[in-house]
Amino acid sequence: MDPTRDTDDGRSSVPATDRSFNTVTTLWPFRLLALVGAVVIGRDQLRSVDWVFVAGLIAATVYSVVVIARPIPAHDHLAARLRIVIEAALFTGIVMVTGAWDSPLALCLIPTAMIAGFAAGPWFAAQVMTPTILVITIQYLPGAGEADYERSALWAGVLGLVTFTSGLSHRASAEAARQQEAARQRVSRLAEANSLLFALQRVTQTMPASLDLDDIADSTLTRVRSLVPADSVSLYLMNETDRRFELFRNHGSGAAGTIRIDDAPLMVRSAMQAPRTLRITRLTPGSGLAADASSGIYAALRARGAVVGLLAVESRDVEAHTPQHTEIVQGMAEPFSVAIDNARLFRQIRSASANEERGRIARDLHDQVGSSLAFLGFEVDRAQQLADRGEPVGPLLEELRGHVTTVVNDIRETLHDLRTDVTDERDLPATLRTHLERVRDRRALDTRLEVDAEFRPPRQVERELWQMALEAITNAEKHAKATTLFVTYLAKDGHVELRVADDGIGLNPDLQRADGYGMIGMRERAEGIRATLRVESPNSGGTAVTVRYDLPEALR
Repeated sequence: MDPTRDTDDGRSSVPATDRSFNTVTTLWPFRLLALVGAVVIGRDQLRSVDWVFVAGLIAATVYSVVVIARPIPAHDHLAARLRIVIEAALFTGIVMVTGAWDSPLALCLIPTAMIAGFAAGPWFAAQVMTPTILVITIQYLPGAGEADYERSALWAGVLGLVTFTSGLSHRASAEAARQQEAARQRVSRLAEANSLLFALQRVTQTMPASLDLDDIADSTLTRVRSLVPADSVSLYLMNETDRRFELFRNHGSGAAGTIRIDDAPLMVRSAMQAPRTLRITRLTPGSGLAADASSGIYAALRARGAVVGLLAVESRDVEAHTPQHTEIVQGMAEPFSVAIDNARLFRQIRSASANEERGRIARDLHDQVGSSLAFLGFEVDRAQQLADRGEPVGPLLEELRGHVTTVVNDIRETLHDLRTDVTDERDLPATLRTHLERVRDRRALDTRLEVDAEFRPPRQVERELWQMALEAITNAEKHAKATTLFVTYLAKDGHVELRVADDGIGLNPDLQRADGYGMIGMRERAEGIRATLRVESPNSGGTAVTVRYDLPEALR
């Protein structure tokens, strides 16, 4: 890249490292001091009207006025070097014709040495001033005395010192200019990064926290359109069954409804293979996902190492998007991909949980209410037979009314148990305590709860433990014919243990159904949280159900 490239307004810019020299002094104070010093030192020559000295003084004054009005730029350019060489030659000639080192106008060589060092450094200044010193000295020394040798050495030393110090100043100024330019570029990059981060921060503030896929898609696509120029924003979701993208949402111009991976457009296949977001500044007419698209940004949405969708941002204008727009889409695509994957997983979990809950409710209603309703049906049939034979049915109906009341109460208790659960505000011991109080009140069953908990396990673990405890308590309550129910809950030393024991009749393997007492469901729940389930029923009677869960090492 050319360092002297044209700027946007058509003016030629200076090299980056010399840019700070625009404001370097024009040395006019030194030029004026040199002229004043020459006049003061050469006042005797002015009184005697030494026309050679007067002519030289006039030429030096005219040149100084011109160079003060149009100063030599302190840039290491060919034009600046040429003007410095011309100035050195001019003053060398003036000094030689007005007395060499005896000439008061030799003072005018000091600003020349200074501007040479400032503009191009000590090496160039030495190349300019060395011939000047040699030429004047060669003219001056023949026939000179010892004092003249000293004067020549003095002037050579003064001009050499000025050349060296001005060259060091050039190097220091050049380094300062480079550092300033580097700082300016860093600030410029930081400003661009700040602008991008601000846009991404606005994105993250509005990124969907919901697990609902519709909410996530609508809010994200709306946000994309507010940050990136677009006539069409489309979200495609991957259908792994038949390997195709299906249009899930589209804002703006219509887009293709389905994209088969095998014959997908080139930009779709490129976006799937590219590690980052793909920007295409010019699309072939009709090749975009939207029929009128002329440019676009395409991001493959990846989660857990697989492509889950495609985000397409298209515009009717060519080159409508900048690299900054691409970075914004890239920054949104990553959390968007995770949000989509989470929402789809949540749908699957919610569906599986709903099916599991429906199965549990069906089992509870069958075990607790189904048999009671069947009994009521038999009693109704018996009452009808008594009525057909003309026998009194009043006592039977009164008894039947009591059974109906019992069934209604059972249904009410069942629904209450189904609604009871562990929450963030109420832990498992509190839930167990409330439930055991209800069991004691409705069954006249002595319930005892022992708790020793130093921590709360993860909520999902607590909920599964509660469901297993509820199943074991219900079994003891309705089938064990027990008089006392013992529940123990321990949470310490990195493990949780739940134990439900009764003093009832115990289990009879010969009479137990395949899914009796909900054992299958309890085992499935234990496996789901990687806990161990143990059921004990000694010959002496009673049943004990124990669940043990070991907290993962990372959570301890």
